Amino acid sequence: MGKDVEWRKMDEYYWIGPPGWTICRVIVGGKDAFELWQTTEPAKMVAGGLPSLKAAQKCYAEVAG
Repeated sequence: MGKDVEWRKMDEYYWIGPPGWTICRVIVGGKDAFELWQTTEPAKMVAGGLPSLKAAQKCYAEVAG
């Protein structure tokens, strides 16, 4: 977990991280939620309904770390 990971904001709803990883912001029930996706084939959502970008980044560190 000790390595720094850069998440580059592409627009209001999409961040690109390390190769094969993205974070998406979605609106659910009028509130923001964040999803962590592994985008290598086959693409899959790793976690959804996360409360913040920081929470999604922490989830990435735990899963990929």
